[in-house]
Amino acid sequence: MRILSIALTSLLLLAACSKPGKYDSLRQALNEFTDGRDADIGIAVIIDGKDTVAVNGNRDYPMLSVYKFPIAMALGEHYRQNGLPLDFPIAILPEDLHPDTYSPMTEKILASGKVFTDTLMMPAQELLGYMIRQSDNNASDIVLNGLTGPEYVERYLRHIGIDGVNVKNSEDDMHRDTSLCYANSTTPIAMACLIDKFDREFNDSISLAIKGLMESCGTGTERLTKPLMSTNAVIGHKTGTGFLLPDGRLMAVNDAGYVHLADGHRYSIAVFVSNSGYDMDSTEALIAGISEIVFKNIK
Repeated sequence: MRILSIALTSLLLLAACSKPGKYDSLRQALNEFTDGRDADIGIAVIIDGKDTVAVNGNRDYPMLSVYKFPIAMALGEHYRQNGLPLDFPIAILPEDLHPDTYSPMTEKILASGKVFTDTLMMPAQELLGYMIRQSDNNASDIVLNGLTGPEYVERYLRHIGIDGVNVKNSEDDMHRDTSLCYANSTTPIAMACLIDKFDREFNDSISLAIKGLMESCGTGTERLTKPLMSTNAVIGHKTGTGFLLPDGRLMAVNDAGYVHLADGHRYSIAVFVSNSGYDMDSTEALIAGISEIVFKNIK
Protein backbone atom coordinates (compact mmCIF):
# COMPACT_ATOMS: atom_id res chain seq x y z
CA MET A 1 0.00 0.00 0.00
CA ARG A 2 2.89 2.37 0.78
CA ILE A 3 4.36 1.85 -2.71
CA LEU A 4 0.95 2.41 -4.28
CA SER A 5 0.47 5.59 -2.24
CA ILE A 6 3.82 7.00 -3.38
CA ALA A 7 3.08 6.14 -7.01
CA LEU A 8 -0.35 7.78 -6.85
CA THR A 9 1.10 10.87 -5.16
CA SER A 10 3.73 11.20 -7.90
CA LEU A 11 1.07 10.93 -10.58
CA LEU A 12 -1.11 13.51 -8.87
CA LEU A 13 1.80 15.93 -8.50
CA LEU A 14 2.62 15.56 -12.18
CA ALA A 15 -1.00 15.87 -13.26
CA ALA A 16 -1.58 18.91 -11.07
CA CYS A 17 1.43 20.68 -12.54
CA SER A 18 1.02 19.72 -16.20
CA LYS A 19 -0.79 21.10 -19.21
CA PRO A 20 -0.32 19.00 -22.36
CA GLY A 21 1.19 20.76 -25.35
CA LYS A 22 1.92 24.16 -23.85
CA TYR A 23 5.65 23.58 -23.45
CA ASP A 24 6.23 20.86 -26.03
CA SER A 25 9.03 22.89 -27.62
CA LEU A 26 10.85 23.08 -24.28
CA ARG A 27 10.44 19.34 -23.73
CA GLN A 28 11.76 18.61 -27.21
CA ALA A 29 14.74 20.95 -26.76
CA LEU A 30 15.70 19.31 -23.47
CA ASN A 31 15.39 15.82 -24.91
CA GLU A 32 17.57 16.76 -27.89
CA PHE A 33 20.17 18.40 -25.64
CA THR A 34 20.47 15.40 -23.30
CA ASP A 35 20.20 12.64 -25.91
CA GLY A 36 23.40 10.66 -26.32
CA ARG A 37 25.26 12.30 -23.44
CA ASP A 38 27.74 10.18 -21.49
CA ALA A 39 25.86 10.76 -18.24
CA ASP A 40 22.51 10.01 -16.62
CA ILE A 41 20.61 13.29 -16.66
CA GLY A 42 17.33 14.01 -14.89
CA ILE A 43 15.44 17.27 -15.25
CA ALA A 44 12.17 18.68 -13.95
CA VAL A 45 10.81 22.18 -14.44
CA ILE A 46 7.55 23.49 -12.95
CA ILE A 47 6.43 26.71 -14.58
CA ASP A 48 4.18 29.21 -12.77
CA GLY A 49 3.20 26.48 -10.32
CA LYS A 50 1.17 24.50 -12.86
CA ASP A 51 3.05 23.27 -15.96
CA THR A 52 5.65 20.49 -15.67
CA VAL A 53 8.33 19.54 -18.20
CA ALA A 54 10.62 16.63 -17.33
CA VAL A 55 13.32 14.35 -18.69
CA ASN A 56 13.75 11.19 -16.61
CA GLY A 57 11.60 13.00 -14.08
CA ASN A 58 10.61 9.95 -12.02
CA ARG A 59 14.06 8.34 -11.86
CA ASP A 60 15.96 8.35 -8.54
CA TYR A 61 19.19 10.36 -8.32
CA PRO A 62 21.62 10.90 -5.42
CA MET A 63 21.02 14.40 -4.01
CA LEU A 64 24.38 14.99 -2.36
CA SER A 65 24.33 18.48 -0.82
CA VAL A 66 21.02 19.41 -2.45
CA TYR A 67 19.60 17.52 0.55
CA LYS A 68 20.69 20.41 2.78
CA PHE A 69 17.73 22.35 1.41
CA PRO A 70 15.02 20.05 2.88
CA ILE A 71 17.07 19.89 6.10
CA ALA A 72 16.92 23.70 6.26
CA MET A 73 13.16 23.58 5.67
CA ALA A 74 12.77 21.08 8.50
CA LEU A 75 14.78 23.29 10.86
CA GLY A 76 12.52 26.20 9.91
CA GLU A 77 9.47 24.13 10.82
CA HIS A 78 11.02 23.14 14.18
CA TYR A 79 11.72 26.78 15.03
CA ARG A 80 8.24 27.91 13.96
CA GLN A 81 6.55 25.21 16.02
CA ASN A 82 8.56 26.17 19.09
CA GLY A 83 8.28 29.92 18.63
CA LEU A 84 12.04 30.35 18.29
CA PRO A 85 13.77 33.14 16.34
CA LEU A 86 16.57 32.29 13.94
CA ASP A 87 19.08 33.97 16.23
CA PHE A 88 18.36 31.29 18.85
CA PRO A 89 21.69 29.47 19.33
CA ILE A 90 22.58 25.86 18.56
CA ALA A 91 25.28 24.06 20.55
CA ILE A 92 28.48 22.95 18.78
CA LEU A 93 30.70 20.36 20.44
CA PRO A 94 34.37 19.76 19.54
CA GLU A 95 33.46 16.29 18.23
CA ASP A 96 31.06 17.94 15.73
CA LEU A 97 33.98 19.55 13.90
CA HIS A 98 35.26 16.77 11.66
CA PRO A 99 38.49 17.99 10.06
CA ASP A 100 38.40 15.60 7.07
CA THR A 101 35.38 17.09 5.32
CA TYR A 102 34.47 20.31 3.53
CA SER A 103 33.72 22.83 6.27
CA PRO A 104 34.70 26.52 6.07
CA MET A 105 33.00 26.91 9.46
CA THR A 106 35.36 24.37 11.05
CA GLU A 107 38.40 26.03 9.51
CA LYS A 108 37.33 29.37 10.98
CA ILE A 109 36.62 27.94 14.43
CA LEU A 110 39.87 25.95 14.56
CA ALA A 111 41.84 29.01 13.50
CA SER A 112 40.26 31.00 16.34
CA GLY A 113 41.19 28.41 18.99
CA LYS A 114 37.65 28.40 20.39
CA VAL A 115 37.28 24.69 19.84
CA PHE A 116 39.40 24.10 22.93
CA THR A 117 37.00 25.99 25.18
CA ASP A 118 33.63 24.83 26.47
CA THR A 119 30.67 24.12 24.18
CA LEU A 120 30.27 26.75 21.48
CA MET A 121 26.93 28.33 20.69
CA MET A 122 26.10 29.62 17.21
CA PRO A 123 22.85 31.29 16.05
CA ALA A 124 20.83 28.99 13.80
CA GLN A 125 20.86 31.55 11.00
CA GLU A 126 24.67 31.57 10.98
CA LEU A 127 24.76 27.77 10.80
CA LEU A 128 22.21 27.87 7.97
CA GLY A 129 24.40 30.39 6.18
CA TYR A 130 27.35 28.03 6.24
CA MET A 131 25.11 25.13 5.25
CA ILE A 132 23.21 26.78 2.36
CA ARG A 133 25.57 29.45 1.03
CA GLN A 134 28.80 27.47 1.40
CA SER A 135 27.46 23.88 1.55
CA ASP A 136 29.30 23.27 4.82
CA ASN A 137 29.11 19.57 5.77
CA ASN A 138 29.72 19.93 9.50
CA ALA A 139 27.14 22.73 9.80
CA SER A 140 24.62 20.50 8.03
CA ASP A 141 25.23 17.59 10.41
CA ILE A 142 24.96 19.84 13.48
CA VAL A 143 21.54 21.01 12.26
CA LEU A 144 20.48 17.47 11.30
CA ASN A 145 21.54 15.99 14.63
CA GLY A 146 19.78 18.81 16.46
CA LEU A 147 16.58 17.70 14.72
CA THR A 148 17.19 14.15 16.05
CA GLY A 149 18.38 12.91 12.66
CA PRO A 150 17.19 12.12 9.12
CA GLU A 151 13.91 10.59 10.33
CA TYR A 152 12.68 14.00 11.48
CA VAL A 153 13.31 15.50 8.04
CA GLU A 154 11.53 12.66 6.25
CA ARG A 155 8.51 12.89 8.57
CA TYR A 156 8.34 16.60 7.87
CA LEU A 157 8.51 16.10 4.10
CA ARG A 158 5.72 13.52 4.18
CA HIS A 159 3.68 15.82 6.43
CA ILE A 160 3.74 18.57 3.82
CA GLY A 161 2.83 16.11 1.07
CA ILE A 162 6.20 15.44 -0.54
CA ASP A 163 7.09 11.85 -1.43
CA GLY A 164 10.16 10.90 -3.42
CA VAL A 165 12.69 13.01 -1.47
CA ASN A 166 14.59 10.61 0.80
CA VAL A 167 16.86 11.76 3.64
CA LYS A 168 18.56 8.73 5.19
CA ASN A 169 22.14 9.60 6.17
CA SER A 170 24.29 12.40 7.51
CA GLU A 171 27.30 13.91 5.74
CA ASP A 172 29.53 12.06 8.18
CA ASP A 173 27.79 8.78 7.30
CA MET A 174 28.36 9.42 3.59
CA HIS A 175 32.03 10.25 4.09
CA ARG A 176 32.54 7.03 6.04
CA ASP A 177 30.77 4.98 3.34
CA THR A 178 30.29 6.70 -0.01
CA SER A 179 27.74 4.10 -1.13
CA LEU A 180 25.31 5.70 1.33
CA CYS A 181 25.16 8.75 -0.93
CA TYR A 182 22.73 6.87 -3.15
CA ALA A 183 20.23 6.43 -0.30
CA ASN A 184 19.84 10.22 0.05
CA SER A 185 17.91 10.30 -3.20
CA THR A 186 15.19 12.18 -5.01
CA THR A 187 13.37 12.20 -8.30
CA PRO A 188 13.71 15.44 -10.25
CA ILE A 189 9.92 15.93 -10.15
CA ALA A 190 9.77 15.46 -6.37
CA MET A 191 12.55 18.00 -5.79
CA ALA A 192 11.06 20.50 -8.25
CA CYS A 193 7.69 20.14 -6.50
CA LEU A 194 9.30 20.69 -3.08
CA ILE A 195 11.06 23.83 -4.29
CA ASP A 196 7.93 25.08 -6.05
CA LYS A 197 5.92 24.59 -2.86
CA PHE A 198 8.55 26.37 -0.78
CA ASP A 199 8.75 29.25 -3.24
CA ARG A 200 4.99 29.80 -3.48
CA GLU A 201 3.67 28.88 -0.04
CA PHE A 202 6.40 29.57 2.53
CA ASN A 203 6.67 33.30 3.21
CA ASP A 204 7.08 33.53 6.98
CA SER A 205 10.17 35.32 8.31
CA ILE A 206 12.21 32.13 8.76
CA SER A 207 11.44 30.90 5.23
CA LEU A 208 12.28 34.34 3.81
CA ALA A 209 15.63 34.17 5.59
CA ILE A 210 16.31 30.75 4.02
CA LYS A 211 15.33 32.13 0.61
CA GLY A 212 17.78 34.98 1.11
CA LEU A 213 20.56 32.47 1.77
CA MET A 214 19.62 30.47 -1.32
CA GLU A 215 19.63 33.62 -3.42
CA SER A 216 23.16 34.41 -2.24
CA CYS A 217 24.46 30.84 -2.62
CA GLY A 218 28.17 30.92 -3.34
CA THR A 219 28.58 27.43 -4.81
CA GLY A 220 27.93 26.15 -8.33
CA THR A 221 28.18 29.51 -10.11
CA GLU A 222 28.86 27.65 -13.39
CA ARG A 223 25.60 25.68 -13.18
CA LEU A 224 22.00 26.97 -13.12
CA THR A 225 23.00 30.55 -12.39
CA LYS A 226 25.50 31.04 -15.23
CA PRO A 227 23.10 31.88 -18.11
CA LEU A 228 21.02 34.09 -15.81
CA MET A 229 23.81 36.32 -14.49
CA SER A 230 23.35 39.00 -17.16
CA THR A 231 19.56 39.07 -16.73
CA ASN A 232 17.26 40.55 -14.11
CA ALA A 233 16.20 37.09 -12.96
CA VAL A 234 16.29 36.17 -9.27
CA ILE A 235 17.52 32.65 -8.54
CA GLY A 236 17.63 30.81 -5.24
CA HIS A 237 19.29 27.41 -5.41
CA LYS A 238 21.24 24.64 -3.70
CA THR A 239 23.97 22.60 -5.33
CA GLY A 240 25.28 19.10 -4.74
CA THR A 241 28.55 17.49 -5.80
CA GLY A 242 29.56 13.86 -5.47
CA PHE A 243 32.75 11.88 -5.20
CA LEU A 244 34.97 10.68 -8.02
CA LEU A 245 34.13 7.03 -8.68
CA PRO A 246 36.84 4.32 -8.98
CA ASP A 247 36.46 4.30 -12.78
CA GLY A 248 37.08 8.05 -12.94
CA ARG A 249 33.48 9.04 -13.54
CA LEU A 250 31.71 11.68 -11.42
CA MET A 251 29.13 10.28 -9.02
CA ALA A 252 26.87 13.33 -9.31
CA VAL A 253 26.79 17.03 -10.09
CA ASN A 254 23.46 18.66 -9.22
CA ASP A 255 21.68 21.98 -8.89
CA ALA A 256 18.09 22.76 -7.93
CA GLY A 257 16.26 26.00 -7.22
CA TYR A 258 13.63 28.55 -8.17
CA VAL A 259 13.82 31.36 -10.73
CA HIS A 260 11.76 34.56 -10.87
CA LEU A 261 11.87 36.31 -14.24
CA ALA A 262 11.49 40.04 -14.75
CA ASP A 263 8.31 39.53 -16.79
CA GLY A 264 6.54 37.86 -13.85
CA HIS A 265 7.01 34.23 -14.87
CA ARG A 266 8.56 31.94 -12.27
CA TYR A 267 9.69 28.34 -12.29
CA SER A 268 11.37 25.74 -10.14
CA ILE A 269 14.06 23.62 -11.74
CA ALA A 270 15.93 20.52 -10.63
CA VAL A 271 18.85 19.12 -12.65
CA PHE A 272 20.66 15.96 -11.56
CA VAL A 273 23.63 14.58 -13.52
CA SER A 274 24.94 11.24 -12.25
CA ASN A 275 27.65 8.84 -13.41
CA SER A 276 29.12 11.53 -15.65
CA GLY A 277 31.87 10.55 -18.03
CA TYR A 278 32.93 14.19 -18.37
CA ASP A 279 35.18 16.30 -16.18
CA MET A 280 33.72 18.77 -13.67
CA ASP A 281 33.81 21.78 -15.99
CA SER A 282 32.05 19.93 -18.79
CA THR A 283 29.46 18.43 -16.44
CA GLU A 284 28.68 21.84 -14.96
CA ALA A 285 28.39 23.17 -18.53
CA LEU A 286 25.65 20.59 -19.16
CA ILE A 287 23.63 22.04 -16.28
CA ALA A 288 24.25 25.59 -17.52
CA GLY A 289 23.11 24.56 -21.00
CA ILE A 290 19.91 23.07 -19.61
CA SER A 291 19.29 26.23 -17.58
CA GLU A 292 19.75 28.38 -20.68
CA ILE A 293 17.31 26.27 -22.70
CA VAL A 294 14.66 26.57 -19.99
CA PHE A 295 15.18 30.32 -19.64
CA LYS A 296 14.92 30.94 -23.40
CA ASN A 297 11.74 28.88 -23.71
CA ILE A 298 9.89 30.58 -20.85
CA LYS A 299 10.77 34.27 -20.96
